Amino acid sequence: MLITIGREHGSGGHDIARMLAERLDIPCYDKEIVDEAAAKSPFSKEILDNYDEKRVSAFFMPVSHFGGMDGGFQLNMQVASAQFDAVRSLAQNNKGVFVGRCADYVLRGRPELLRVFIEAPLSFRIRTIMDRKRLSEDQAKKLIRDVDKDRASYYRYYTDQVWSESGNYDLVIDSSRVGPEGAVEVILAYLNAMKK
Repeated sequence: MLITIGREHGSGGHDIARMLAERLDIPCYDKEIVDEAAAKSPFSKEILDNYDEKRVSAFFMPVSHFGGMDGGFQLNMQVASAQFDAVRSLAQNNKGVFVGRCADYVLRGRPELLRVFIEAPLSFRIRTIMDRKRLSEDQAKKLIRDVDKDRASYYRYYTDQVWSESGNYDLVIDSSRVGPEGAVEVILAYLNAMKK
């Protein structure tokens, strides 16, 4: 089974993905997608991290930074392509939970795919980020808006779809109402219903 988790920042999507993968005894791929891309592309992990799910920029990196590569290229596009190739490679075993990075779009059309989006009210996410990162309310709100804006822009650019639109997912869960454990139970129940 292949499960993708899109998530609003501060909604607990990463934790839910990890817990779900553990319950199903399948791999969870979040930053592991970046690691895989770094291992199989000419880009360092540092470059991949810097451009991971970020707004697309028209910035062009001089070729000299990547000695031996011919011609110029748009760094954002190359990095995203490396990540999408990594998602496809990691999905070859037909099992895993994939967090973000347009995985729902990259793996579209696969019959075993379940596309989940985790959301929560802004007030809930602000409290979560304040506690987790020890930030003020204003700092947490700004971080959430910046991260979500990056993710939405990245998703729209590479998929031509709206990142948080419910029609792009099979299941949308408000984690503030059910908590991480409850969200996992909802996803497991949905998976069981899919088998019937």
